[in-house]
Amino acid sequence: MQAAFNQVGNLGQAVLVQMNEQAQNLIQAMSSSCLDIMGQQDGIFIKQKFELFEALTGFETPNVYKVYAADDQGKKKKQKALFKCKEKSSTCARICLPGNARPFEMKISNYGCKDFQPAMAKMFMKDDKRVVFKFKREYQCTFLCFNRPRLEVLYVENDVNKKLGTIVNPWYFCNIGCQVLDINDNLRYIVEASCCQTYFWCRCPCNSCNKVEFVIKVPNGEVVAHLMKKGKDCCKNMIGDADNFSLIFPKGASKEDKALLLAVTLMMDYMYFEDKQGASASVGPA
Repeated sequence: MQAAFNQVGNLGQAVLVQMNEQAQNLIQAMSSSCLDIMGQQDGIFIKQKFELFEALTGFETPNVYKVYAADDQGKKKKQKALFKCKEKSSTCARICLPGNARPFEMKISNYGCKDFQPAMAKMFMKDDKRVVFKFKREYQCTFLCFNRPRLEVLYVENDVNKKLGTIVNPWYFCNIGCQVLDINDNLRYIVEASCCQTYFWCRCPCNSCNKVEFVIKVPNGEVVAHLMKKGKDCCKNMIGDADNFSLIFPKGASKEDKALLLAVTLMMDYMYFEDKQGASASVGPA
């Protein structure tokens, strides 16, 4: 009988030790910075959700993206999503304004970041507590080089919004692109693409015709990385506007820079690829 009691006692101690380890893992996971997780990546693969209802009816719905880890070649790694990006905007704005003029707030949550958090951490977190980044764009009446569109990039930590920088869409006569500014409005990167690519002049839905390659340059003009817009498949390319993006981060980029490059990728999608009524719709000033 005494041996049985000893066995039960040892089992209880083992359970307590296991519970203590799980609690420590939970605390560590909850305290890990999603900005640090972004800083650990060589690249990211951004996959936009295909909305069948929108494709069939033409009624614009909020955009949803999932962000996956990618290798140094821009290829998506076989693991679950790191972040989920969901647009928050009014129905009136989505119906009445084109994508390159639409005001919105993009909320990026760590809801799908399962590889870095135990199930318990997700179970007890409210949706608002999962938000780690916010990208805010106000409506601006712009004309040529005046009052160009801007996207404010915020990092959410302990319910406090901390500005990381700003994305600015300058006026281009022919090519397309955006500029990445840091917290002090200093130019960090220029992301540009030539309009002499098949996508802008051919409405063929095949994947090869839906690719657009961007170069990421530092202020002195040196190319340090690449961004690639990709289609999905012929049927989805033909009836919808959902795209995938493969982003390779510049070597030596800080975690803040990588968050800003995620923001500039989504800004590009709204400025140039959200509306696909015609090839000329994607080229030229907004």
